[in-house]
Amino acid sequence: DALVPENADKRAIVPIGDISENWKGGGEFDDSAWPSSTGSPGGVGFERTSGYQDFISLDLKEPMYARNATCYVRIPFTIDTNYTSLTLNVRYDDGFVAYINGIEVARRNFNGTPAWNSRASSSHSDSAAVLFENIDITDFLSELHQGDNLLAIHAMNSSKTSSDFLISAELIAAGGDSDDSAAEGILEYTGPITLP
Repeated sequence: DALVPENADKRAIVPIGDISENWKGGGEFDDSAWPSSTGSPGGVGFERTSGYQDFISLDLKEPMYARNATCYVRIPFTIDTNYTSLTLNVRYDDGFVAYINGIEVARRNFNGTPAWNSRASSSHSDSAAVLFENIDITDFLSELHQGDNLLAIHAMNSSKTSSDFLISAELIAAGGDSDDSAAEGILEYTGPITLP
């Protein structure tokens, strides 16, 4: 199941100062004033030459280029079942820290504690950035709640004047509700049953 498809509705902002930590999820936060993205392709970023334009739905060149290397993305989603595995797929230029309901689940090209104006610690080549990196975050399944959830990403460019920037993600879960698998287990068993 794609809990969060790449073209999921999302909101993103290039911060100009500190924002409540609740933007990552895990607390009340109003993002209604943040620019929003709906529909395909679903990525957030900008391209001053060419390369990422086919991945970007929300263009952040104006607020981001030469101003800040950081962008915050919030993607709400809902679930109504239990899963057995969880994978975060990310296209990124240049780094990110990802959170589910306020808990960090993955990071690339960044060390330490991220701030509102953090930069990625190294660059991620354009040819690699356009490919999904598949990150197994099954260890964080317990952070998912029945009902409303939030995938938040602190995305970072390696410099404020980089010519392009991209962050695009999807969250994939496998395994269904435990009741279904139990029923399947009974149906699949075809061996003899011996009673004492």
